[in-house]
Amino acid sequence: MRLLILTCSARKRGPAAPCPVIERYDGPLWQVVRRFQREQPLFAAELVVYGLSAAFGLIPSIQRIPYYDQTMDAAQADALHPQVLSGFAALMGGGYTHVCLGLSDRYLRALKGWETLVPTGVTATVTDGPLGTKLAQLRAWLDDRVWTPEARPTHLAAPETPCGTVMIAGVQLQMSREEALAQGRVALAANEVGARRYRDWYVLLDGQPVAAKWLVSVLSGLPTSRFDAANARRVLLALGLDVERVG
Repeated sequence: MRLLILTCSARKRGPAAPCPVIERYDGPLWQVVRRFQREQPLFAAELVVYGLSAAFGLIPSIQRIPYYDQTMDAAQADALHPQVLSGFAALMGGGYTHVCLGLSDRYLRALKGWETLVPTGVTATVTDGPLGTKLAQLRAWLDDRVWTPEARPTHLAAPETPCGTVMIAGVQLQMSREEALAQGRVALAANEVGARRYRDWYVLLDGQPVAAKWLVSVLSGLPTSRFDAANARRVLLALGLDVERVG
């Protein structure tokens, strides 16, 4: 038997009335698992899935939960930690041969110390990296194959004739490349600190690297929490701006 524990997702579906965890969460990782269950029912029979919820802690995928909205922050992770770790310890007595944790750093905080509870001989996997990498790692784990990183582009070139119109989080942007750069220059002069906060992707603004998500936030007026890095890249390319990857 194999055990998979996934982060609960902000994106949810289903009725307000309680429904199974596996049907409630609709984030990308949960979508991958549901597809695996549909397409590989024999292998899926050997899989046990749990969710780690900011509201309910560690819960089996068959448990029925209502529609809710609660975010996992450091305080909530610390409050849940004893309960979650105790639940994980109990699961480690279930005879699993493989364990996979598809958890973000915030949720891993609620499971701090889990490594010491994994029995000898049990193979433990933790998904890591950008969402696309985590999805690939999860698919590989579900298929019982070794994940190997693919060569990733370090430069994304915008089309020679960008469309100049793009939607993000309900906001429509319509501007030329030059207009986008001009807005970026004004914002950079006013707040250089925010522009420098990038981890993976950046845009060269007059030769200076600025965070891709920061620039999209400037152009759209949206906080960076409203969109992910992939959508930021999509917007910038549509507006004619090349995007670079760190390293």
